[in-house]
Amino acid sequence: MKKKMTFTLLSAFLVFLLSACGTSDDQTGETGGDHAGHEEMDAEQDVHPLTVDMQLPDKATVGEEVTIRTIVTMGDEIVEDADEVKYEIRNEAGDSEMIVAEFDGEESYPITKTFDEPGTYKVIPHTTARGQHTMPAKDIIIE
Repeated sequence: MKKKMTFTLLSAFLVFLLSACGTSDDQTGETGGDHAGHEEMDAEQDVHPLTVDMQLPDKATVGEEVTIRTIVTMGDEIVEDADEVKYEIRNEAGDSEMIVAEFDGEESYPITKTFDEPGTYKVIPHTTARGQHTMPAKDIIIE
């Protein structure tokens, strides 16, 4: 009886070990065939990531009207139909406000903002377009 139990446990362990090895090879892409197929499919579909280029000055003064612009692209194409471009402007204390931007008809999603207090503010354009979302951040110093 003891030999039968040992044999069963050893067999189960070996099956587990062999199945784990097979999974490891597949996940690392060592087989080569499947991974190469995905690269070809992506190239054929011409898939590009959503790119956000936010333009704002490094510094401004209290009471000055500041223009912040974001150019949204996918590959070489300007995205005119973003689902949302909403700027989050956060002060050093962590308080924030959200300002919705609309496409200007040319190439960007601009807003204007007048800062009432000095400090460093983080500007984050929450951008959603064509099934992708990105939210890069830049700082502006208000003196």
